[in-house]
Amino acid sequence: MENLRGVSVVWLTKTDLTNLNAGEGEENFIDVKKYKIGREEYPYVSGQAMRFYIKEAIRRNLENDSMCLPDAEGIPSCLQNIKKLEEYDDKWKEAITGCLGCDLFGFMKPIGAQGSVTRVSPVKVSPAIGLLPFDENATIDFLTRKKSATVSKKERGDIVNVEIGTNIYKGGISIDFQRVGGEEDWSEGVVKIDYALEKDDRKERVKKVIEALRYLTDYSKQARLLTDFTPDIICIAFQEKYSHRLQKLFELNKNKEINVDRLNEILSDVKEYSDSIMFGMISGIITNEDPVKKVFKDQNIVVKTPNEAINDALSQL
Repeated sequence: MENLRGVSVVWLTKTDLTNLNAGEGEENFIDVKKYKIGREEYPYVSGQAMRFYIKEAIRRNLENDSMCLPDAEGIPSCLQNIKKLEEYDDKWKEAITGCLGCDLFGFMKPIGAQGSVTRVSPVKVSPAIGLLPFDENATIDFLTRKKSATVSKKERGDIVNVEIGTNIYKGGISIDFQRVGGEEDWSEGVVKIDYALEKDDRKERVKKVIEALRYLTDYSKQARLLTDFTPDIICIAFQEKYSHRLQKLFELNKNKEINVDRLNEILSDVKEYSDSIMFGMISGIITNEDPVKKVFKDQNIVVKTPNEAINDALSQL
């Protein structure tokens, strides 16, 4: 843990019928965002949406920390008073120290012809991709939009078709721990990190990201499509190298079987620079639970529930 450079998390979650992230659609049709493999379509939730949902999960559970709210143009309130690029050099520590949102998720503030103030997000978020074909696991829901006025003295409404489906989604995050609470400094000709926070404070912020995975609720259309997106199967690695390799861990076929050969290969790769890997799963998500558990046991990784795996990660930090 003394040489911690990266935290990587990948998880699977099974959803009931829902529409987590709508596509462009039409006037009376709300579709689901999809990607293609060959001729088959699969649902997905964009990385931008996933970032928003994770940020909202963090915000809901804040106590002593603070997160600023962006304005209509998406500019964080922490940066509203910065009018010149050179002003940022004096104020970046204040912005990062006072707002964990600006620290963890970065920002960009255009400053006229001068350019922009930019902080690259230490928290990287992948799109959540559905692993089962959409057409085989979907239906059309009907929504009536009641008009505010009457037509021919009768109340009328528009019928809206809403695509909804059930699926198993894979999501992932990767945290560049060295960049949390700090900015790169090139002033002496070599790169070093100038930190605004102590290491323990930086770890506390990373803990909030990991803990937020237990509370992913702020998806679209939740008033009538109540969805739990918290992990059902999860793997967390504390790494001495910053790498996204763990994101390849879970490969699922149409029979809901995880590729155990892939598990062995990726775990062997990651263990070269990680001596702390946590795994958790609940029953009923995949069909080859026992072979999957055996792979982790053979790799000397204890199989627990997702909640226990997250708690272990938090306690180690």
